[in-house]
Amino acid sequence: MAEMKVEVPEVVHLRLEALSSASGKSLDELIREGLESLASSPASRRAIVKARRAAAKTAGTNCSLADLGWLDGYAGQSIDELLAFDGMEKDFEILFTLEQAIQKKLEMPGPKNFTGVERIVLSLQALQREVNNGGFDQFFVNSSRKHTAAVVGDLIRIGCPEIADITQRAIDALGVTKLTIEAIDEAMHREDAARARIWERCDIEFHERAEIAPKLLAYVKAHPNGIRF
Repeated sequence: MAEMKVEVPEVVHLRLEALSSASGKSLDELIREGLESLASSPASRRAIVKARRAAAKTAGTNCSLADLGWLDGYAGQSIDELLAFDGMEKDFEILFTLEQAIQKKLEMPGPKNFTGVERIVLSLQALQREVNNGGFDQFFVNSSRKHTAAVVGDLIRIGCPEIADITQRAIDALGVTKLTIEAIDEAMHREDAARARIWERCDIEFHERAEIAPKLLAYVKAHPNGIRF
């Protein structure tokens, strides 16, 4: 652990001592927590990213935050390198970068081969993003609808049966027999007040649960060979 010597005004020292007494934490613990909060805050991160991107652009190099324990999008890292951020980055940051890597692979020329684990990442990332931003209505309208037939099974596979039940109710409300893009599009062109009420309840229940990201990341960690790039 690196050592730092910092001089502070007397009144700040007195406040820290009072807080130490009130919280039962040592001065060192309080100072470390305060410095970590400052250095890792969204505002600090944005400032660092802006400065590093500007420097990288001038130097003609890639911008990386890996030395600070941060991800800043996919930049050619291996699956092991990305999973090494577990515990330093939030689950959704790691999953978003994994999704970027998989999408980049699919955009490359040649056969579009991807694994079952990669497909699950794309499926459930799409579900989380669309439902969290605009509800199941948005999931069935946007390109994410291509995952409709598989998404319930994917949720069960990673250990989210309750969210799978919620999602199945939302799918059933479409009222289609085959979950093709054409059938979903046709259903979405029909106004249906009863369906809207079901989706509203499903949206609320979905938002009350937040286990997809940690369960999905745990699934990826348990199947690291399932992602290849």
